[in-house]
Amino acid sequence: MSEKQRVNIDEVQNDSEQILTINTLSPTTPTTPTFGQNIYTPANVLSAQQIGNTIKSNGTGVPNSTVILYNNSEEIGRSIVNANGDWAMSLLNNIDDEYSVFDILTVTSDGQQIYSDQSLFVANIREKPDMQTTNNNSALLLLMAPGANSRVLQSPFTKVTVKNGFALEAIDYDNSGGVIFSGTSEHAGRVLIYAGQNLVGESRVDNKGRWSLIFGNIMPLGEYTISAKLVLADENAVSITLPFKRMQPLFEAEGSPKIVIEHLDDRIQIGRALFGGGYQYSVVYNSTALVD
Repeated sequence: MSEKQRVNIDEVQNDSEQILTINTLSPTTPTTPTFGQNIYTPANVLSAQQIGNTIKSNGTGVPNSTVILYNNSEEIGRSIVNANGDWAMSLLNNIDDEYSVFDILTVTSDGQQIYSDQSLFVANIREKPDMQTTNNNSALLLLMAPGANSRVLQSPFTKVTVKNGFALEAIDYDNSGGVIFSGTSEHAGRVLIYAGQNLVGESRVDNKGRWSLIFGNIMPLGEYTISAKLVLADENAVSITLPFKRMQPLFEAEGSPKIVIEHLDDRIQIGRALFGGGYQYSVVYNSTALVD
């Protein structure tokens, strides 16, 4: 195994850390539980952070199972889930690659294999003179799943779109105009979404400080503003307004790209093909995109 293939894995077990070196393996076909077998939930990622050429991630899973991450069907790391259901892992990040997509597999102690719908998407951002990023090789780390809102685990921007603890974290949409708005808030309240001057819908901040709103076939082509407005119990409000324009649609023709990343001065847009067909797009903003 070459040095480029070597990875360091943080195994979380009884509050102690062990550093392991593993061989890369090809993924196998997930097994289907037979009658009498336990039914397990897939592992998930709670957080991830780029530190130099390393990405440290952690999450939850089935106790005493093994969590394996793959990049293009090649195993890049694994970790044992401890008795509390926690795991942690350190991965090498090749900053010369434009992007990586890490898929998540759980192998239980009784041999069941469970793929997660989640993928950890890493986009290595090259700083431009007018782009306010944290350093010259900051990565955008997104937790993605088909038909679900993307979670920004790390932004390359020094300032994100937050006002008074209220954030519009990402906008996800598809070729038909279906859309998911999502974000966080330090305060409870109602969240109203506007496209231009038109009210799209309403959501609420949940008990974990997150909010999201899903709609089908409402986002037209063209350029317009998107506003998220947090209304507190005392009727005071905080608003975030951002420019929005759908990415040029991708199509499933032969030779079409599976992933396209669009770097703009005030935002990053990502279009990606979904397993089973279709495309999903995600946009993450810099604070410079905020409309006064």
